[in-house]
Amino acid sequence: MITPEKQTIEQILVGTKTTYSVPRYQRSFDWGKSELQELVEDLKDAQSKELFLGNFIFDISDSSNYKIVDGQQRLTTISLIFIALREQAKKLNELVMKNEIQPMISVYSQIRNKNDVKIAVSDNIRIIFEYMAHPDWNGDFPEKIDGKSIKRQINKVKPIYKYLADSFKLFNSNDLSTFINTLWDAYVVVIKVENIGDVFSVFERTNARGLDLNIGDLLKNYIFSHQDDKLEQKWSEIVDNADGSLPRLLKYFWVSRKGYIQQSNLYQSLKRYVKEIDPDDVNGINIFVNELYEFSRFYHIVQSLDPIIVKEWFEEYDMSDISNNEDYYTRINRVFQALKLFRVTQAYPLIFSIIYAFKKSSLKINRLFNTLETIEKYHFVNNVICNRIGNEVETFYAESAEKIFKTNDLSTELDKLIKVLSQKKALEDEFTANFIDNVTYNQKNISLINYIFDRVNNFDLLKKSPLKGSQYTSIYSPEKNLTKRNYNIEHFFAQDNKKDYKEDELDMFDRIGNLLLISRHSNSEFGCKSPKEKIDLIESDKKHFGNLRYLDNFLNMYRSKFDNWGLNEINERSLEFSKSAYNHIWHF
Repeated sequence: MITPEKQTIEQILVGTKTTYSVPRYQRSFDWGKSELQELVEDLKDAQSKELFLGNFIFDISDSSNYKIVDGQQRLTTISLIFIALREQAKKLNELVMKNEIQPMISVYSQIRNKNDVKIAVSDNIRIIFEYMAHPDWNGDFPEKIDGKSIKRQINKVKPIYKYLADSFKLFNSNDLSTFINTLWDAYVVVIKVENIGDVFSVFERTNARGLDLNIGDLLKNYIFSHQDDKLEQKWSEIVDNADGSLPRLLKYFWVSRKGYIQQSNLYQSLKRYVKEIDPDDVNGINIFVNELYEFSRFYHIVQSLDPIIVKEWFEEYDMSDISNNEDYYTRINRVFQALKLFRVTQAYPLIFSIIYAFKKSSLKINRLFNTLETIEKYHFVNNVICNRIGNEVETFYAESAEKIFKTNDLSTELDKLIKVLSQKKALEDEFTANFIDNVTYNQKNISLINYIFDRVNNFDLLKKSPLKGSQYTSIYSPEKNLTKRNYNIEHFFAQDNKKDYKEDELDMFDRIGNLLLISRHSNSEFGCKSPKEKIDLIESDKKHFGNLRYLDNFLNMYRSKFDNWGLNEINERSLEFSKSAYNHIWHF
């Protein structure tokens, strides 16, 4: 029977020879200033009164070293508080007080040259913590200890320690004594468990309501309870692939094969899924983790923006027809790049299900391209241009993902998907009004404008299809760290002309109808020339065309207007641009 007991911090850290450690299944130390500030202020306000600090769960299967199942964030922080208090005692020359504090931090023996910390903290701060725990620590934070760089550990601990040091720097001896007594007498409810089954069941029950842990922590606990090094390694790779959004990855994994679910129900549903795979839970956990890893690889590549990483994933996923064809994997990556630009993620599980089902089907590759590009076009029209909420298709996508994942008739399911998206697509009038108003030149829209010209330039209006393979000239480049790009956005009617117009007319200069995308080197030559002079310069040397095919269409449509280009022409081109965008380039 598990019996909770009340214990003070003094009893936990000094009243026993027991040491404590953070087991591998626990998350890293991640408390920040807000949690720290709340704890310190609570201790200051308590003024020697008993303060309750919550529940601690210890695995006592090793009587000399308790594993901290729950409470490591608080215990680690309390140890850092004791270090800051010890350093303040040094400054006050309170050596007796300093020596009374030290046992809360470590057991130090000068004769044996040992300093055994009371808590073996999380790996992400362990080296610097043990360095600070030494009674002779001088307050420095070296970048290396024993030749090993600890810059990340210092970046985590130093701000926390500085806050603590600043909180106590005005303490006199009485203040220090009062605060230490308050911390010693603060109490917790300790739950001790002795076997692995109890450890994880108690851990799960005390955290399942999300008070301390999220879905990732709970699932990690469940997977690690199977005590399999291979599973733990796979989990580490899954976390890396999540790119900092593990809860979303886990939800999307479920959606990709099981349909819509609320986040609050996800953990228990995933556990039941393991049992569904194997009721005896012998192979179920291995199959589940491998499936989750497979999805995490996709989740990573779909956001990578790198066609080579996408190529490698298709090769790894045993789809060599795609991985061996540069046009194929590059074309798919362009969809991924677009969705990343749009900040649309709810399509990820659906896309995974489509690729999963396509792999097993006999459909031709153009069906895959058409479906993925339809998803891109839908989100461009409805979300990017018309500003509709991104989750208007979330439930529909989830339902479709489940059906497609399980289907034996992929062609029919894809037809249904595209039909519904066509029905949900914004009407032309709504698109046109928003396109003209929203696609304007400003710093925020530069990537979007590059994307739009990329799709316009690489669309064959006669064949009503995008260009393929080596015919495609990539204009939109999602890399954020480029200081110079091959193509620049040019105001055809130079902005210097704004001085001749009223204030309510000035926004016309930045509309899509007045923008050209040209090579960077051409842009530097254009300067503030008139529209006619710019056209003469473009036509004087083919270098200004480069691979910008859309310029031919622009020249043919508006040649008669270049001599008198102004606001009316900008408005006319903006309208024509939007109609062509809706009815041709982003048509589905």
